[in-house]
Amino acid sequence: MLKILSVQSRIFNRISKFIIKSGDYILNKFVVFNCSDEIGFGKVVSIELIKNFEVTVDIREANFRIATDKDLNKIKKLEKYEKEILKISKKQVNNITNFKILDLEYSFDRKKLYIYFSSDERVDFKIILRQLYKILKVWIEFRQVSVRDVAKFFGGVGICGRDICCKTFLSSPKKISALSVANQNIYVGGTKFCGICGRLMCCLEYEDKMYSKSLENLPNIGQTVKTSNGLALVLGVDAISCKVKVQMLDESTDEPLLFKVSELSY
Repeated sequence: MLKILSVQSRIFNRISKFIIKSGDYILNKFVVFNCSDEIGFGKVVSIELIKNFEVTVDIREANFRIATDKDLNKIKKLEKYEKEILKISKKQVNNITNFKILDLEYSFDRKKLYIYFSSDERVDFKIILRQLYKILKVWIEFRQVSVRDVAKFFGGVGICGRDICCKTFLSSPKKISALSVANQNIYVGGTKFCGICGRLMCCLEYEDKMYSKSLENLPNIGQTVKTSNGLALVLGVDAISCKVKVQMLDESTDEPLLFKVSELSY
């Protein structure tokens, strides 16, 4: 078994996973880590044990130590410096269309600069790198941000009247599958169930397990069921009320009828 430490970065709450060989770490404590390609800083958000064959490419080995007061003061100074660099960087790329710098982050040793950007089109980084390197004189890595992360960065209020989930407590946006939408009988053609990012709202995933479990006890649409009035064809199901809409097959009525699932046999 391997001990895996999940560390949250200062910008966009990006989570990185590392293998640690020794040491005890406490949740929500700040740490400084040293791996093959960077010296970084972040907050411990989870500690877990996994089997060796479960290690993925994005999980790296690193050496850790608990951040000291000196380290925390260094980060405060670094954050002030980053604000100045952010203004300079935005000014340099102001004339480039469809390219927007959202934020940036220095590595703990200030040898690397990570620039987070959004763009609707493919970008030629040669020009941008040339402009920024002349001024900043540091190794630069661009990281494109998805529309969900842009919404997470700026924040906003959802249709529920509360701050959007990704800004308040979600560490990473949820991936809403087509099956989840189908389980809840949601029409995806409109914008009612889309967040401010333009994608399906993350909260649709919260009740997905409940819907899936309820649908296990309901007949499928198009299935033939037996009612007290005779055989009928299932037109729709309601997972919340456990009711089924059917069309009688004996043509005794043209109007669809509603039955509780307990009143049907199939």
